[in-house]
Amino acid sequence: MFNDFLIKETLPQLNTKQGDRLKVLLTVMECVEVLVEVAAVQLWGEMGRWAVVTIIQLAKCIGRFLLLLRYKTSIVPSPPIKPLDRRGVINTKQASFMNQTHGSASPEVIRLPCSGRVMRTLAAAPPIHLRTFTLPQPPNNNKNEPVLPKVFSVKHMTAEAMHILRPICHLSGMYLFGQQSWAPWILSLGMDLTSLKLYNETLLSASEKAELAHRRINLLYYLMRSPAFYAVTHRRIRYFLTTVGNRVPLARTICQPLLDYIPEWQKIYAYTWS
Repeated sequence: MFNDFLIKETLPQLNTKQGDRLKVLLTVMECVEVLVEVAAVQLWGEMGRWAVVTIIQLAKCIGRFLLLLRYKTSIVPSPPIKPLDRRGVINTKQASFMNQTHGSASPEVIRLPCSGRVMRTLAAAPPIHLRTFTLPQPPNNNKNEPVLPKVFSVKHMTAEAMHILRPICHLSGMYLFGQQSWAPWILSLGMDLTSLKLYNETLLSASEKAELAHRRINLLYYLMRSPAFYAVTHRRIRYFLTTVGNRVPLARTICQPLLDYIPEWQKIYAYTWS
């Protein structure tokens, strides 16, 4: 995460009004929660592991509710600070360098100081056959204009609240019914599906729609959670890897370690909800 900040050549503006500090804290928690969970197993055993998992999920739940209710974040992504699109940053820097090299770093439009009229600069004027003669957009210099607070519908709030409470409900169901019970699995999956159905995507931005699409893809992750993993997924993965290892030359050296590691990965990563 901090490497992304260095690549962008800027640190995040930790403005408490926008909840940036809380976003950084939640992102750091999602980065280190697996390490903390593994350390808890080594130090305190399974009971310590589940205690640490519960504490982390409670802290993340409280932080996400603060972003939703206090800082009016419409849809809280996971993680709150997304990884940097490094290819896009490189392309942007290359384009900026080319503009400076060719001497076209002047602004596209200017505002006349007396009349306030917006005019396109000569350097930014397109060729005659491509001109549309439409009014250019003025530069956005009103950075201090007050931003109206967002007002969310009851359905939207209910949908996001169900998504935030889903890990806590799943852990509570595992505590009440056991780790191999289908009840917590069905409960959390039902909350996920209901949450996705309640959103009105016509009122969402492009980034919020992308986050919902990401959540739909993450529904496949339920195949890696108990008891679906041991009842359905594990047998099919084992059959596939065993068949490939026996029939494809030299594939056994890859398939056999995968067969040994997949159950261990499932125990560690299936309950992080990140």
